[in-house]
Amino acid sequence: MALHVPRGLIMLCIAALALSGCGSPPPSPFAGATAWTGARIWTGEDEGYLEDATLIVREGKVLALHRGDVPDDVEIRDVSGHYLIPGLINAHGHVGMARGLETGPTIHSRENVEAQLRLYARYGITTVISLGDEPPEAFAVRDTQVAEQPGMARLFLAGEVLDPPDAASARSKVEALMRMNPDWVKIRVDDHLGTEEKMAPDVYGAVIDASHEFERPLASHMVTLEDAKGLLRAGTNLIAHSVRDAPVDNEMIELMREGDICITPTLTREVSTFVYAERPAFFDDPFFIKAADPEVLEALQEPDMQARFTGRAANYYRAALPLAKANMLTLHEAGVRVAMGTDSGPPARFQGYFEHMEMAMMQEAGMTPLEILISATQNAADCSGVGDAVGTLAPGKWADFLLLDADPMDDIRHLRRLAGIALAGHLQPFDDMPHATEHD
Repeated sequence: MALHVPRGLIMLCIAALALSGCGSPPPSPFAGATAWTGARIWTGEDEGYLEDATLIVREGKVLALHRGDVPDDVEIRDVSGHYLIPGLINAHGHVGMARGLETGPTIHSRENVEAQLRLYARYGITTVISLGDEPPEAFAVRDTQVAEQPGMARLFLAGEVLDPPDAASARSKVEALMRMNPDWVKIRVDDHLGTEEKMAPDVYGAVIDASHEFERPLASHMVTLEDAKGLLRAGTNLIAHSVRDAPVDNEMIELMREGDICITPTLTREVSTFVYAERPAFFDDPFFIKAADPEVLEALQEPDMQARFTGRAANYYRAALPLAKANMLTLHEAGVRVAMGTDSGPPARFQGYFEHMEMAMMQEAGMTPLEILISATQNAADCSGVGDAVGTLAPGKWADFLLLDADPMDDIRHLRRLAGIALAGHLQPFDDMPHATEHD
């Protein structure tokens, strides 16, 4: 006896087969993606590594952290034997304001800005928050960066460091800066060891208020404990250096915790004020030399140049460095978020290398490698207001990551063991990428 199948059901089956590719399984949710397999992955969010996960990237962004068999419809990138971590973020750098030891308008150019962003990236610094005094060309670079294929560190800017003469003119100064559409506003409250007049509280309070009116966060350069507390009471969004004149006290700790205000320690900024009085040991470091300009190194060893790194300011900051380290650690242990920042970019503050020096100094001061990694990824992103795009390897964020051939959680210096740098999921063709061997 023949089985009768209603014509309508036959037509529905034909349509279903057509939609499913004539009976073939539907494409996986990862179709067209790239799967980075075999590495131990630290996402920036967990305390340890994911040992059996695959990073799935599509259209430059993290699609998923996948466990189990990898679908056939993805491109496989086997990176077995490596450690895969988020790209590092400098929450306080500078771009375009110097070229070698030169400063001033004659060296301002788009090419200089881009070269410095590529240098940062070659050292694994995939995002830079440039906190002030960049040339206009830096804004052009930022505004035309292709997020899906940046080819250099991602850039966020503050523009001119504001110094209005009085509170009445503060808003107009901020309003003029807004024409550049800065990501941050920056001020300095510093008398340069008594040689200049310091910005008064009523003035910096007015700048902070105006910045907030335009919905921009404000970063504050300062030196002293009292100025730091005054800026916190006025509403600053970032303390841009470690306190260098006195131990931080409970009042400062509470002000920072209440406002969830971060600090960028910039320990290497202090180092740069005195280290060139004689030939620095790092001039023999292969990890540094690979990307350094020999002419700049030669100039820094001239006796006349070395003499510039002696005297009152050099002595002050040399003596202040241990206190700056201790204050950073005190704030960290009290629950204040530390965001890795270096103040690199002015002359002889070597971009890329100084970030690795900074993190080594943070470890020497007492922070653990994991704490430093968090400061240079998740904290640096969140404290800079870019945590929705970078900082961790969470779905939807840009797939900026590093491949390392040693474990940075054992020793933060293992971040120098760079085996690959990816921006938006694309390995960068940095043939001259610095790389430290285990013997360096």
